[in-house]
Amino acid sequence: MNPILQTIKNQKIVPLFYNDAFEVSKTIVKALYDAGIRAIEYTNRGAQALENFTKLKTIASTEFPGLLLGIGTVKNPKELDDFVAAKADFIITPVISDELVKHALAQNILLIPGCFTPSEVNIAFQNGIRMVKIFPGDVVGKKYVKSIQPLFPEMEFMITGGVSTDVNDINEWLSGGVCAVGLGSALVKKDVVAEELTSTVKQLLHQLNQN
Repeated sequence: MNPILQTIKNQKIVPLFYNDAFEVSKTIVKALYDAGIRAIEYTNRGAQALENFTKLKTIASTEFPGLLLGIGTVKNPKELDDFVAAKADFIITPVISDELVKHALAQNILLIPGCFTPSEVNIAFQNGIRMVKIFPGDVVGKKYVKSIQPLFPEMEFMITGGVSTDVNDINEWLSGGVCAVGLGSALVKKDVVAEELTSTVKQLLHQLNQN
């Protein structure tokens, strides 16, 4: 398995967030890193996303060694090119299309596309992609992945949207066939306090690794 996908699978949770302020973004990344997180999705959801992401990648090798920093909410080839140039470790999209998949393959960047239907998962599968994001999770429900897994036994599924930070909720998703869950505003709140975030994530990782 691709080592980035293996890291995500081992970690079981993928924190995702965006903040306009670089220093706040850096503080959040540090808090997550200090808790043991080694794969983070920074989301392309604001005017400062590319600039902030580029700065984070610039300092990551020295301040956060071993961190995989990916970018999410990429919707077209132009955005993908911008973040490949910024040295993103992986790209996560909310959508999938043949154009976007083939462009990612041409750029030699790991793509985790957002899918909703078996037909969309099949687009990814036929192009050699081995992990997709099912979104939105709270719409499809916890039985959905298990019902389509037999069609794609070689595919790994990550769920995003509507997942809480409660370990029992996450374990229900995991037992339903997903290998990881994306945690956004439920984990990284607007009024985030770094020490509290580190403590919460550290405890969550510990609880998840008890199973």
